[in-house]
Amino acid sequence: MFIYLKIAPVKLQIKVITKRADMNRHIETVRREMAQETNESCRMQQEDYLKLLKKLGSREAIARRFFLIMEYEPLPGAKKDREEADAISSLQTAARTAANYLRQCGNSVVQHENEDEAAAEMLYIFLCRRESTDVPFLQRISRITSNYIKAGCSIDNIPVGDFFVPSQLDFTHGSYLCIDGTYYAYLLVPSDGYKSEVPAGWLSLLVNAGDGIDLDVFLTRQPKDRMIRKLGQQLRINRSKIKETSDTNTDFDDLDSAIRSGYFLKDGLSNHEDFYYLNLLITVTADNPDDLDWKCAEMKKLLISQDMNVQSCNFCQEQALRSSFPLVKLDRSLFERSKRNVLTLGAASCYPFTAYELCDDNGILLGVNKHNNSLIIVDIFDSRIYKNANIAILGTSGSGKTFTMQLMALRMRRKGIQVFIVAPLKGHEFHRACSNIGGAFIQISPASPNCINVMEIRQTDRSVDEQLDGSTVEHSMLAAKIQRLHIFFSLLIPDMNHEERQLLDEAMIRTYAQKGITHNNETLRDPKHPERYREMPILGDLYAVLKESSSTLRLANILNRLVSGSAKTFNQQTNVSLDNKYIVLDISELTGDLLTVGMFMALDFVWDKAKENRTEEKAIFIDECWQLIGASSNRLAAEFVLEIFKIIRGYGGSAVCATQDLGDFFALEDGKYGKGIINNSKTKVILNLEDEEAQRVGSILHLSEAELMEITHFERGSALISTNNNNVAVEIKCSELEKELITTDRRELQELLKRNGKTG
Repeated sequence: MFIYLKIAPVKLQIKVITKRADMNRHIETVRREMAQETNESCRMQQEDYLKLLKKLGSREAIARRFFLIMEYEPLPGAKKDREEADAISSLQTAARTAANYLRQCGNSVVQHENEDEAAAEMLYIFLCRRESTDVPFLQRISRITSNYIKAGCSIDNIPVGDFFVPSQLDFTHGSYLCIDGTYYAYLLVPSDGYKSEVPAGWLSLLVNAGDGIDLDVFLTRQPKDRMIRKLGQQLRINRSKIKETSDTNTDFDDLDSAIRSGYFLKDGLSNHEDFYYLNLLITVTADNPDDLDWKCAEMKKLLISQDMNVQSCNFCQEQALRSSFPLVKLDRSLFERSKRNVLTLGAASCYPFTAYELCDDNGILLGVNKHNNSLIIVDIFDSRIYKNANIAILGTSGSGKTFTMQLMALRMRRKGIQVFIVAPLKGHEFHRACSNIGGAFIQISPASPNCINVMEIRQTDRSVDEQLDGSTVEHSMLAAKIQRLHIFFSLLIPDMNHEERQLLDEAMIRTYAQKGITHNNETLRDPKHPERYREMPILGDLYAVLKESSSTLRLANILNRLVSGSAKTFNQQTNVSLDNKYIVLDISELTGDLLTVGMFMALDFVWDKAKENRTEEKAIFIDECWQLIGASSNRLAAEFVLEIFKIIRGYGGSAVCATQDLGDFFALEDGKYGKGIINNSKTKVILNLEDEEAQRVGSILHLSEAELMEITHFERGSALISTNNNNVAVEIKCSELEKELITTDRRELQELLKRNGKTG
């Protein structure tokens, strides 16, 4: 900002408009998704989601719009007939320069295809504050145009002002004015109302003050040579005055302060800084005079608490209104009352673009920004904004990880996104939501009839890949499958040596060969039914091959548990399907070494499905991820999970992990895999953490002390979202129906049980 001010136009106006968030576009997106939804249960969820959006839009959600306005500076000797063309060219160049510097500061700059229409819409939003909330600008244009046509007038004769001017202006009150039923009052920070020292970004206090509080910042650069002469003259006058004043006189301190300030300004000007006049104009709006008075009083209290003063613009409301127009024209009397001299560094500290918002039209609602009440709507699949769609959810036990994960999964499903959830612990917590949204709940355990044949080479649809890439070099599907089976057996038999691995590899090739399957992919097809694959071997077939040799007898004996022992349900063909849009794989009944094995089986199963069509959005949720990458796992399994996080973006997908045991999450190989997952997750959701865990996460994500303090004191339902180098504290919002489906709180479950009992 400091560098930009050195080349910026002489006059700048920064305008901040705060109003209720416009939910229309997001609501329209949800309605389009509802029209395409065939599942009645899911449609009911979408209706409930719409009610939540409307409620937040009308009560809590606030949006901010920032404008940088500059004035054309005609060059000496410019020709009159070229003045308009020169002005347009000069302003366009200045706008591009400002946009480039703002981007370097980490801001996003909105580009409009039609600048004239955008300017008219901006004036409409500003002047017709109430109407613009309910009536989009294009609808207003259509109405005005149709009215003129009905009156028999030509469209070409419509005054442009009719598209954005209000229908009523009331200037009959000294302390406020009224525009179309909305009441306005203006506050001015007087010249002596500023603090002498301020931190960077100090205007964020006013930017984030709340709904209906707008801010105009005026910066006017003064000619340096003239200001140096004036400073020198004033310093000489003040030095002569102080000689005639006793040090016990009250004027002595004022003169001494003025002299020191003069030398400070003089030193700054001699060190390549410029001299500016700063003015602050605050606009307060409300629906009635009583609310307006209350807001004005609160604003005065807020500024007084920051050692600042503020004055009402009584009996000059019209001048204040004109000054607040985006025209860089501050009324002369208001300018003189409120001007404050600052150097370039002081002007740069007024940088107001500090209200970060996450509001993607096509995303899912997560909640409300705790600091500025803006909506947090995230479209993680938008590759223009996010480098990848992966999310890491971190939090201590009871902080709301499972709740947050299910809330995201339900809202993704309602958008038509394919959702897979792998639940290694407390899988029953996912059943209620899954059944109510028409999902598939697949339980993998020794006591369950459901089975995933870990040895199955699954037939996947590669038609989309062929259309996009044409014919590609075929790789052996058998070799790829055996590589993943080695991970499976390394989890089942952690102490397997190199010789046993080689013998196991040979045994697996022989087992597939018995079914007629070789490294030639054509052998996978059933000769009688070429459209499908052959019958696949099961663990019992491999067990029989291992039993044939004494050197692999130990492996066979360990595998026997899954063939004819207590976990023999794993020894059968796959009898579950992944055709549903919302699938929960519950492996929480597995314990000990079988839990890690079962988690890998489930993840391997959905990974094959996720790679089918890379143009479709899909999300794999891995709860308690530390089970696969922690100290109890091994390097092969951890690398498999990390590989998913690294390459799922290429298949149009998102990997979402949740973990509570951060010590175990970062335990394997000095935290290599935990850090790898964090680094490959563009979005991090950090819930409440203990002090030690917060310090570990803070060092990885480079969090500030204030953010670390916030994390350790989060209540359930609060989180810090870290994405695109920005950290946003959010209060997660859900509807009553969503809470009933996914809550795990004992007290809330008791209330739900009572309500269901009364209903029955």
